[in-house]
Amino acid sequence: MAILLSTESVRQTEGFAYWREAVCDAYVHLDCQCDRPDDFHGEILLNRLSRLSASFVSGSQQSVRRRRRDIARAGEDSFLISLQMQKEGGVLQDGRQARLKPGDFALYSSVDRYNLELPDGFRQLVVQIPRDMLLSRLPDADLMTGISVSGSSVMGRIIHDSAVRLVSAIDQSPAQVQHSLQDTVVDLFVTGLASLREARYELSRPEQQILLRADAEIRANLQDPGFDRRALAAKMGLSLRRLSELYHSDGRSISSQIRSLRLDRIAADLKDSRYARHSIGEIAYRWGIQHQQSLTRMFKERFGKSPRDYRANG
Repeated sequence: MAILLSTESVRQTEGFAYWREAVCDAYVHLDCQCDRPDDFHGEILLNRLSRLSASFVSGSQQSVRRRRRDIARAGEDSFLISLQMQKEGGVLQDGRQARLKPGDFALYSSVDRYNLELPDGFRQLVVQIPRDMLLSRLPDADLMTGISVSGSSVMGRIIHDSAVRLVSAIDQSPAQVQHSLQDTVVDLFVTGLASLREARYELSRPEQQILLRADAEIRANLQDPGFDRRALAAKMGLSLRRLSELYHSDGRSISSQIRSLRLDRIAADLKDSRYARHSIGEIAYRWGIQHQQSLTRMFKERFGKSPRDYRANG
């Protein structure tokens, strides 16, 4: 159920102090400053869901900082996305600065310092996603923080409109539907971030574009136990030798990439309550790994523990 945190609930002189506490309670430990604390107004409509948190935030001008000591105080490991709805905002992380016009969004991470600049009359949708949930879909997400994803394109408008509507509808949906809606929200933002990554690759080496297409092909075929490096080369229309050379130049191998993405999906499902009644073997088979012994060995190599221990203890 969504809760409303508003400076209207306290005296005007206490508004900004209340806001600073509300922001930290809603998200992560932060420092918040504004030019006119005696005339501050702010509102957060917060919905803590089973897999992520989503909120509509609006208010007066403010500067928000995630500092080293804030990171040290708590162990929140998450990614956040700010989708600008009114006025223009800014996100700064890792030396990258995103200017957000209405419709734009940007990703930032709680494990590193960041700055947010918000003007008078701003409104944003802020989505907080567990770190491992986003990384299972977008392994290089840390390279995409502090970069604006434009809302002016056709895809950008679809993401903006769909994300806002889905977040607004989740709370009124049956419990069994809420999981799927949350996944859809995350997948929408991943789509936008992935398109940004492709655009950056297009500006660099053509080989990277081939690798992006190949990685996408792998993700689309993970549930096929017969899908291997030869099948990938055939789908890409390249010789196995040439495709292997491209992966090798990127510090990877085709087989290790297929294996890695399968294990990431298995790990995510082991932590997903929707699959609590499924055996480890069933989950592994769903993602193309048929032999339990091989799964245990590969899973330990990647995550440092067996699938059973990972499911029980994380």
